[in-house]
Amino acid sequence: MVFAYQGFTHESGRRCFLFNSVEANVPAMAFTIEVDLRLFVQFKIPVQDGPSFCLQLLTKASTDGSSHLDKLRRYEVIGEDFQPMVMEREKKEAEKTMKWREQKRVRTAAMLQSAHDKQELLVKNAV
Repeated sequence: MVFAYQGFTHESGRRCFLFNSVEANVPAMAFTIEVDLRLFVQFKIPVQDGPSFCLQLLTKASTDGSSHLDKLRRYEVIGEDFQPMVMEREKKEAEKTMKWREQKRVRTAAMLQSAHDKQELLVKNAV
């Protein structure tokens, strides 16, 4: 099943993201996913990522079965819903840190080798 983003409404610190299902020969279903904006702040997720976050919820629910998808017809997001996104972000940050440390280690080793080579050259030229 595919979902089409229809926009959002905003009321009293809550954003409602609106989607329709798109499937051949099946009437469209409307989905409204409501998020308290404080959750975006709490989990350090930009509000602009709201539609893609909701689309991930819908896509996962559609693969899990129609009973899971029916729950999202009108759904209020809870903190636990953000955990996969937070875990993915932490994984990417850890990978980035490891890559940075490896690059730093390689640069340091290259600098030490270069300094060693220069010292050897100076010793040979002094003799």
